[in-house]
Amino acid sequence: MQSLRRLLLAAGDPRLVQSVQTHLLHSLQVSAPIVRFDDVTQLLTPETDGDLVFIANDSVDAIAIENLVREIKVQQLPPALTAIESNGVYERRLLDHLSPYLAGRFVWPNQIRDFTNWACRALQPGAPFADPATETVAQKIRRRLINQTPSLTNLVDQLCIAASHDVTVLLEGESGTGKTFLARLIHDCSARRIHRFMVFSCGAHPAHIFASELYGQCHGWQNGSEGTKVGKLAAVGEGTLLLDEIDTLPLDQQANLLRVIETGEYEPVGSTETKLCKARLIATTTWNLADAVERGAFRRDLYYRLQVINFQLPPLRHRPEDVGPLVRAMVARFGTRFGKRLFSICPEALRALEAYPWPGNIRQLENVIQQAVLTSAGNELKVHHLSPMIDMRITQPTPTLGPTGSFVGTLKQSRESSERANILRALEKAGQSRTRAAQLLGVSRVTLYKKMKKYGLYTKTLPQYPFTAETYSHHPHTS
Repeated sequence: MQSLRRLLLAAGDPRLVQSVQTHLLHSLQVSAPIVRFDDVTQLLTPETDGDLVFIANDSVDAIAIENLVREIKVQQLPPALTAIESNGVYERRLLDHLSPYLAGRFVWPNQIRDFTNWACRALQPGAPFADPATETVAQKIRRRLINQTPSLTNLVDQLCIAASHDVTVLLEGESGTGKTFLARLIHDCSARRIHRFMVFSCGAHPAHIFASELYGQCHGWQNGSEGTKVGKLAAVGEGTLLLDEIDTLPLDQQANLLRVIETGEYEPVGSTETKLCKARLIATTTWNLADAVERGAFRRDLYYRLQVINFQLPPLRHRPEDVGPLVRAMVARFGTRFGKRLFSICPEALRALEAYPWPGNIRQLENVIQQAVLTSAGNELKVHHLSPMIDMRITQPTPTLGPTGSFVGTLKQSRESSERANILRALEKAGQSRTRAAQLLGVSRVTLYKKMKKYGLYTKTLPQYPFTAETYSHHPHTS
C-alpha cells in the first residue's frame, strides 16, 4: 500500500470523501489521508507540491473550497488543486467560477473512471504534505516560519530549545516585529500546548490595579473592592503567560515578579495565603533592557532571570524578504474575512509594499493590507487600493540628498529623524488624536507616548505642526 502524503482529500462532510478514499485504496492501493477544510492551510508550505483534492457535497462545502482556493492562489503555494463534486453541486454550478484555478473537476460517481486515470498520473515523486502527527518540533517550527517569516528560519534551533525547556524567555524588538507570534509559536510547540496561552500587557494597567490583575485579589480586602478576582497567573493554569512590554513594569512590582520566577510563589492582593504559579513565563520588551539596567530603571537580577533564552527580532525594514510572504498571508486572511474574491496581488503593488520602510513594522503592514482589501474590487489587489502614503512613495521622484560629501548625521540620527517625521505626519492625519495616530502607525498607545516623549512631542495639548504630506515625501530620510 502506497502512502506518501502526496495526495490529500479535504472535506467537510465525511460521507462522500470516505467513498473516494475507499475507491483509491481498492483501485490503486493508495492510502489518501482525509483532512478537514480548517486544517488544510496548516499543512502547506512553499515546498509542498502534491495534489490537494477538495470534496464538495453541498453549498457549505463549496464556500469553504472557494476560500481555500483563493488563499492558496494568493499565497502562490504550489499544490495542484482538484475538485470532486456531488451531482447536486455540479448541477447548481457552484464551483464554475473556480475552474481557471483548478487542475481538474470530476463529478462523483459519474466520472469515477476519469478521476482514477487522473490520480494515476498525479502520484509523482515530490515534496509530501506535512504530517502533524509525526513531524518533529524543528519541522513544525520551520513550517510555521517559512510560510510568513522566512528570514527567521535561522532561529529554528534556538526556538526548539526554548520550546523543549521550561525556562523564561525574553523577546526583544521594536513594537510590531512579531514578538507575540514568536511567543505563541514557542507555546504551540511545547508540552504546554494543550493548555492556555494568555497575554498580559504590563503597560496597560494603572499601578493601583496592576497587582490585582496579575496576582488576583481576595474578597473584601478593602472597602469598595470588586470582590474576589482571579489573576492572570492563576487563570492561565499550566499554560504560557506572555508578559508584554515588561520594560513598563514599575520598580516596586519587579521584586514581586522576581520572586514568582525564582520560587513560583505569590500572594493575591489582600491575602496571606501563598499561591503557586504553574505557568511558563515569556516576556517581551521594545527597549534595550540592558540599558535600562544601567540607568537603574530595571532590576539587574530580574533582567538576568528573564533572559535565560533571548531572541532579538529585527525590524521589518531589515527583513525585506518577509514582506511578500506576510502580505500574501494577510491578503488571504482578510479576503476570506471580508468576503472578497481576491486571487492574486499585482506585482507593482507588491513592489511598492516591499519598498516601504514600515516604521510600525508588521502591525502597520497588517493595518495597511486590511484597508486595501476592504477597498478592493475584482480578483486582484492593485496599487490604487493601497494607502496613499504607500502610493505617494512610489509616485514621488526620489529626493535629492545634496552634493557629494554633505553629511546629515549618523545612521541612528537619520533613523530617529525619519521616525519623528512619521509620528508628526500621523498626528496631523489623525487630527492630533494620539489613539488614532497610534493605529495609523501600527503601534500601541504606550509605545507612541514613549516615542513622543523621546522626541519632545509629548505635551498636554499638542501644537499644530506645519508638516504636510508633501514635506514628508521630500524628507531625505524617508526613502
